[in-house]
Amino acid sequence: MQWLDKYKKWLLLGGMVLLFLAVRVPGLGRFVTIDEVYWLTKSAQLAVAVAERDWDATDLSSHPGMTTAWAGALALELRTPELNTEPPEHVSDFHLRHYFRQQGYNPAEILSTARLVMVALSAVVFAGIVVYAYRLWGAMPAALVGGLLAFDPYLIAHQRLLHQDGLMALLCVLSLLAFAAYLRERSWAHLLVSGAAAGLAWATKSPMLLLGPWVAVMAAVAVRGQMKSQAALRMLGSLAAWGLVGGLVFTLLWPKMWVAPVEAITQVLSYAGESAGGVHSGTIFFAGQLYEDGKLGAASAIFYPVSFVWRATPVVLLGLAAAGWVGLRRKAFERSRLDGIVALLGFAILFVVMMSLGDKKFDRYMLPSYAILVTVAGWGLALGLQLAAGRWPVLRAAGASALAATLLLSAQLGSAVSVFPYYLSYYNPLVGGTRRADNVMMLGWGEGLEQAANWLAQQPGIGQARVASWYSNAFMLSFPYDVTDIPLALSLPEPQLQDLLAHDYLVIYVHQWQRHMPQDLLDALADQQPVHVVVVDGIEYVRVYQVNREQ
Repeated sequence: MQWLDKYKKWLLLGGMVLLFLAVRVPGLGRFVTIDEVYWLTKSAQLAVAVAERDWDATDLSSHPGMTTAWAGALALELRTPELNTEPPEHVSDFHLRHYFRQQGYNPAEILSTARLVMVALSAVVFAGIVVYAYRLWGAMPAALVGGLLAFDPYLIAHQRLLHQDGLMALLCVLSLLAFAAYLRERSWAHLLVSGAAAGLAWATKSPMLLLGPWVAVMAAVAVRGQMKSQAALRMLGSLAAWGLVGGLVFTLLWPKMWVAPVEAITQVLSYAGESAGGVHSGTIFFAGQLYEDGKLGAASAIFYPVSFVWRATPVVLLGLAAAGWVGLRRKAFERSRLDGIVALLGFAILFVVMMSLGDKKFDRYMLPSYAILVTVAGWGLALGLQLAAGRWPVLRAAGASALAATLLLSAQLGSAVSVFPYYLSYYNPLVGGTRRADNVMMLGWGEGLEQAANWLAQQPGIGQARVASWYSNAFMLSFPYDVTDIPLALSLPEPQLQDLLAHDYLVIYVHQWQRHMPQDLLDALADQQPVHVVVVDGIEYVRVYQVNREQ
């Protein structure tokens, strides 16, 4: 079995990547989230701008979201190559959707291809995380870290979307682990990987700029007591090289940087500041309270910790408890087994604190910290099993620890499978699961609307009916006709309200009644029974009302 020992790392890596893909690829085309419509349009705008060599027009978003846009652009090239040569007159949500249908394409299938590209990109980054977990901590921790990350329902949910947050979370973990490996081994390869991952993260979403100062802190800690030595000077050079690599990757991915770098960077920083101040926020439902201006006040301090508990699985919480136990008994392990863990936890805390200071809040904004804590949980379970084996002989039996790890990963997988394909609907059963989450968390991001769209599309005379929907852009990717948008507002002017009530069908979504938006429309429908209801994990997500009974 010498060959097994020789190739153990690569067998583990291949197995982890296959598991990662196995839970993310099936059902990619089942539903649409509202932000993906935006990013599909931005991807098309990028594809057209690149085809026309109009680099200034690649100023798509202030996130800047370039990794997401490039993934979408690649999908469009694969599915609709004529878009680059014969684009629609205007590349907007409306025009793009009609363009696809006129060309004989199903918009939802094109989005599914874009999601597949995102999954593939995430799988590459995930593979890097497993490699560095193996390098830093060994085979068992790498297996449990990889397994928990691969099977976590909340991470699966976001890494199956044409969006930024799921990929950003993995890039953050990879950059920090690779830099921890560099600090241990002083290999330039690790430094380049860390810098490149940071550059990709910066090009994905602006909060990842925090990686820069945190990596500097990691470097300063590594050379503490040697600030006047050659070691400190070499570390300064390493940091400069790290930043240069990250900056080059960022610049290469965003053509706007080629022609107007100052304007591009100023725009990103300005948007980040505006978002922190709540400029781009809206009404938020949290812990049974409605915050109309999107500002949670004193509740800001608990928003992300509470969101983490609701989103985490029991296995992850067990792993974090095990990590705490291991940390208290750290003298039982050589120092190298702790490499990267303190740095990971430090960044997770810093990131949550910084996001908590901002007014605009959604649970997905904590994903970098969430992925870090899942990583730490995997490490904690692995080392916890080793500690436990020293206390309980049963765990020292051949294969006992491996069996325990397999059972833990099976439980993690069970949490994910239980909510397929709506992974976003997973909430921790230890605190009540989905059936109690609607009293605490704002539910729904578009999942379930496709079921309502498919049902409505089969109704007699629907082609002549007037339909209005919440999240209409997402709804129309699954519905063959145009619909009216129900505005994101607390109340409606009387003429607009009466116009909506004159429609044949109204499609109402779960966080409309959570957020009381628009309250006057909900009041008008209070005495009516929906003609169709979509239930996700035991909770009503969509209600379809037939307002005009003559239809």
